[in-house]
Amino acid sequence: MIQEDRSSFSKWSPSIGLCLTLFTVAFNVSVIPAIMPRIVRDLDSSMGYVQAALVLLALVKASFAPTCENLIKQFGRKPVFLSGLVLFGMGTIATSLSPSIGMFVISYSLICGLGATPLISSPRELIGIIHSEKTEMYSQLALIVASIIGGLTGAVLGGLIASNYGWRWSLMPQLLIIPLIAFLVRKVPRTVQAQTEPLDWVGGLLSFLGFGLTLLGVSLAGEYGWWFAKQEFKILDLVIPPFSLSIVPLLIATGIVCLGIFTAWQRQEANQGKASLLRVGLLRYQPFLICLFTASIHTLITTGIQFNLYQFLPAVLNLNPFQTALAVLPFSLATLFAVVYATFKLVRRINHKQIIYAGLTMFAVGIWQLYSAIDLQMKPLDILPALVVMGAGSGLFLAQIGVTTFSTVRREELAEATGVYNPLQNLGSALGRGILGSVLIVTASANIVDKVVIELGKTISSAERSRAIQVLEKVIQTYSTDERREFFSQLPAAVQPSLNPIINSSVVEAMRTSVAIALIFSIICLILAFFVPKRFQTAREV
Repeated sequence: MIQEDRSSFSKWSPSIGLCLTLFTVAFNVSVIPAIMPRIVRDLDSSMGYVQAALVLLALVKASFAPTCENLIKQFGRKPVFLSGLVLFGMGTIATSLSPSIGMFVISYSLICGLGATPLISSPRELIGIIHSEKTEMYSQLALIVASIIGGLTGAVLGGLIASNYGWRWSLMPQLLIIPLIAFLVRKVPRTVQAQTEPLDWVGGLLSFLGFGLTLLGVSLAGEYGWWFAKQEFKILDLVIPPFSLSIVPLLIATGIVCLGIFTAWQRQEANQGKASLLRVGLLRYQPFLICLFTASIHTLITTGIQFNLYQFLPAVLNLNPFQTALAVLPFSLATLFAVVYATFKLVRRINHKQIIYAGLTMFAVGIWQLYSAIDLQMKPLDILPALVVMGAGSGLFLAQIGVTTFSTVRREELAEATGVYNPLQNLGSALGRGILGSVLIVTASANIVDKVVIELGKTISSAERSRAIQVLEKVIQTYSTDERREFFSQLPAAVQPSLNPIINSSVVEAMRTSVAIALIFSIICLILAFFVPKRFQTAREV
């Protein structure tokens, strides 16, 4: 009996390790929004800088993904995976010991981001190697469930630990799991070296610049402006660009140009039979692209809304990190339940496209309910129905979108498809925080300025209003709590009695605006889902 148990454990231990890998990466991402106020206070920083660290983390993962796949072709998936695990652990230790926000960004965004890239892309491919087609579906489900539970645990457990012991200890659970992962995946088969040609460093550089500059532009939009410059962008006292245009459109345009050159370079390398990061032909498969962009937009919405909830609820309801995590918890629980239920019950009776469309419809209804529930008198329980409906809809969608997306490519193209799919999800995550997070800050700042001016019975010019909004955005994103309190205390005495109601109502209106934009994105998702293939097909059939 003991020998049989050992044999069973030996059979399933690699899969358990891979599931724990996605659990840990999801924990790492979800714990930061839950403990953000503690980080800001301890490092004497601002919400804006910590938010930029989260966006930069997604940027690094998206930018490094194609090069990571190239390294895997050269050295094999397992060695690169284990190297990423070591790097991720080093980044976690450095993050927990960070004495300043600069070291926090380097440790968390750069080191953890580089380490996490192979940890995200490898489990799906390795599961396919370990299991037969009969058990692969359930193993892929386990990966999705592990990622959801990791996100849920990071928010709740991280918030609880931060509230009682400090934010640095909130990173300890993932650090304890890393050696266990290394032990469990030791028997994962080592894949044969796929190529002997030199690494495509030119393609890697172009992909990094393309994804990186685009995401960096998005992440800086709130601080520097989407088009006209809110403030100057300087490098060694050199103003870039040297005119009134913001640095943001220049970065995004340069990133898009780099991505275009990257695409042309990949086509040239493939035509000459040389090493390339991915098959550009994948980007011509319409079903693959439709599924890809639908999934990315959904990631944008869910990431942006959850991020804003972690900023909005503490400010309006005066919740600590643990209480905030509990308030948002129903979304993750409903997502988890819906994923499992859809996989084991619905897929046998309902077409996958119907499940995807039903999920997105429920998700849109949940966003509308959230919009209706947000007001000055709201309580945590008021948003519970909306979060449950949103979570259930998201779970139905997630249960099928990955399977549907990868069914559109041949099995030998799965690695390249993963190399495209994961960066686009990271791009969606970064855009969610960048766009919806910026909307929350910018709209709240504009509302506060306008209401204070009305309360004082004064009129100001458009230029003065713009300058006041820019100053307030900087205050919200870069000042500590005490510094913000001191800043607002310097406003005229006539407005002080009404200041707290003005701030709260402005934040509520800003949150409703960001949710309304999320609803627009969800409608775009519904439109795209209409073109998702009705049956599973491969690229050969397209």
